[in-house]
Amino acid sequence: MHLPWRDVAPGDGPAISTSVTAAEAAELARLAEGRTVLEVGSAYGYSAVVMALTGAQVTAVDPHGGPGSCAGSYEAMVANLAAYGVADQVEVIREQSQQALPWLAREGLAFGLVFIDGDHSAQAARHDIRWALQLLDPGGTIAVHDYLEACCCPGVREAADGLLEGGVLTDSMLAVVR
Repeated sequence: MHLPWRDVAPGDGPAISTSVTAAEAAELARLAEGRTVLEVGSAYGYSAVVMALTGAQVTAVDPHGGPGSCAGSYEAMVANLAAYGVADQVEVIREQSQQALPWLAREGLAFGLVFIDGDHSAQAARHDIRWALQLLDPGGTIAVHDYLEACCCPGVREAADGLLEGGVLTDSMLAVVR
């Protein structure tokens, strides 16, 4: 399975470039509603907007620059959050997850949903999942994007299969309730 990037409008506003499918967006909205959310990997902000439109408070971690980042993603994300009226519901942390997630844990933060869609290498995905498990509220959910993306992101499935059990596959995203 390969999830192509395309422009999608998650509501009444501008189209945002994303590889998140309509089914995945609907599932993210359902999982995020009424929760605090940690998003690891934001790109242009599509999934952050989708989740914030449910009323969720989102902490979005993405370096928005450097290798593996989408060019111009920070400026586009900030503009998209403003265009959809959710800028006050999304805190953008411009850091690599390797620095940001331990810092969030030291701050004592916990989240009802952790959505992982950052660096897709096995090593980075393992890091993000391990920290997600520490940052998750009791009864919370971890959702891992690109789980079935074998052509471009095989490390995601490798990491998830090694660390998460009892997942429910929805479209190409693995969701795990803890």
